[in-house]
Amino acid sequence: MPRFAPATPRSRRLGRELRKLRDAKGLTAEETAKLVRCSTSRISRIESGEIKPRAGDVMELLVTYGVRIDDEPGTSLLELARDLREEGWWQRLGGKYATYIAYETEAAELKNFEPMLVPGLLQTERYAREVNIIGRETDPATVEQRVTARMTRQEVLHRQPTPLRLHAILSEASLRTEVGGSEVLREQLHHLVKVSQLPNVTIQVLRFEAGAHLADSSGFALLSFEHDDPPLGYIETLAGELFLESSRDLARLSAAYDNLRMLARSPAESMTFVKELSEHGA
Repeated sequence: MPRFAPATPRSRRLGRELRKLRDAKGLTAEETAKLVRCSTSRISRIESGEIKPRAGDVMELLVTYGVRIDDEPGTSLLELARDLREEGWWQRLGGKYATYIAYETEAAELKNFEPMLVPGLLQTERYAREVNIIGRETDPATVEQRVTARMTRQEVLHRQPTPLRLHAILSEASLRTEVGGSEVLREQLHHLVKVSQLPNVTIQVLRFEAGAHLADSSGFALLSFEHDDPPLGYIETLAGELFLESSRDLARLSAAYDNLRMLARSPAESMTFVKELSEHGA
């Protein structure tokens, strides 16, 4: 049976490569479905990345397309299919949050703006716990599950050999808003200074004095990937999560982020400010 899970850059890449091979063979999706004895919709979903096929399914398609399975590109596609069948820890979370984490895990670069809270990838465990308690969850087990998930997410900043490149812009409000009390906030500020020393992490602070900007209404994220995978925009709202893929939407998010980066203090000035807040109180 095909495996249904959030589409990711790798599953979409596998689908695109299989589509190219089908086109090169001169077969339609309907003709391919008849040859491998499955539905046309299944072929379409494999090619769109919605289905993570078994290695055996991919092997059958490769044979149908006249591609050797012991040579390139057959070998690489089979290996990719096997990798995709390994369940990601985030799949247990469900919903669009799990989908976002699946993308985040495979991203090469993440640009993030948060207007009111420190972003999840930069949160301490205590800060993350308080965020999940306030107005969201009261069940202790659920809170701990979410905190564990958030800490696990942060491993992308340390993965080898290619850690995620993170550029985060934090509003001054996110640094002054007490979450869990002054002690938790102070610990969080110290953590920001520490993590900013990673070569793949850049943090800028948008001071109040910067005034109005193009992202007054909400925070957002821009994810970029390797190979020819298209970028992705993500906005979390009270009404739900939004994934943005159109060139128009991505251009608007990029313009907003460039505006924020220009208005924000430099990374060095930002860390000086964060240190002052941590020492003298936010």
